[in-house]
Amino acid sequence: MTRLRAAVIGTGFVGPHHVDAIRRTGYADVAVLVGSNPDRTARRAADLGVDHWSIDTDAVLADSTIDVVHICTPNHTHVSLGQAVLEAGKHLVLEKPIAVDRAGAEALVEAAARSNRHAMVALTYRGYPMVQQARSMVAEGHLGEIRLVRGGYIQDWLADAADYNWRVDPEVGGRSRAIADIGTHWFDTAEFVTGLRVKTVQADLATFIPTRSRSLDGGTAFSTARGPAEEVAVASEDAATMLLRFKGGARGACVVSQVSTGNKNAFSLHVDGSHGSLTWEQELPERLTVRERSEERLYVRDPGGQQASAGVPWLPAGHPEGWGEALRDLLRPFYAAIAGGSPPVGDGAPYPTLTVGARSIAFVEAALASSTAGAWTAIEA
Repeated sequence: MTRLRAAVIGTGFVGPHHVDAIRRTGYADVAVLVGSNPDRTARRAADLGVDHWSIDTDAVLADSTIDVVHICTPNHTHVSLGQAVLEAGKHLVLEKPIAVDRAGAEALVEAAARSNRHAMVALTYRGYPMVQQARSMVAEGHLGEIRLVRGGYIQDWLADAADYNWRVDPEVGGRSRAIADIGTHWFDTAEFVTGLRVKTVQADLATFIPTRSRSLDGGTAFSTARGPAEEVAVASEDAATMLLRFKGGARGACVVSQVSTGNKNAFSLHVDGSHGSLTWEQELPERLTVRERSEERLYVRDPGGQQASAGVPWLPAGHPEGWGEALRDLLRPFYAAIAGGSPPVGDGAPYPTLTVGARSIAFVEAALASSTAGAWTAIEA
């Protein structure tokens, strides 16, 4: 098998994790790391063992030896970069959210359809083995008819007024912050596990910290202002509470927050059915709890001695795998399809397509509209 060659655009928080995950799929090498600042990009490339780096995106896209491009840049760049990648004839991996509005998301979906290239969005939580098992159990009827879907995604990395990140700036991150950044993960995972689609949402958004301190000398993805800083007004939400109605009659409730002190990455999903319920928590990712009226069972990840088709094999049970492995396993079927010469198949793809990413954007916009109007709002996707 000829190994694929990938480029990663973005040297911030998530870009290096994509470099690692690409290598561990077993299908590809990282040929070049692309950034905007030459000194920082050179340092990142050296730290990651990537032989080549560049600040010239156009030159990288013109390189006929590059097969796949990963976009790991701020939200406002996703549409233009994604379109450029597809128009250059490359396969695309795009961090979420895929756009800052529905028009941009729809333009990307259309570009992917025209390109006849594989294109996916990095909804990493789908890659967890126990999320996959939860989906299978629901589909097989273990829980019966789904009644309630509940949980949330709770963090504290923006809990203080001195905490700042580019996501706070609506010109860069978009109108929504907490919902677009982490609420989309919960929304997609809820639909993925249950197989149900959210029909309408009633959302209440809150900005608890209306003014933040932005460091004048920059900062990393998760940073606190130290030294010279300026005060900036905040328009995007710190947190949101949302009620959901699913097609078929199920109800849901979700809380997302980036300002809940002491909570780091508390993603939880609870699904209640007529015969039983299940619970999965990201901070205990190898466990899935299934309950009936007179019994509770704890399932743990068990690869059963199977090995991955390529790359680093799954660890044996009891050897914890986490977020990095989930990203690797999300990418594996994507890269396998390219390496095997399989054509893109749209919604039947074994990875989340840009159409899935566009649905998340429709959810974000419905939540924003609902909070403004104080009313139930349909998800138009």
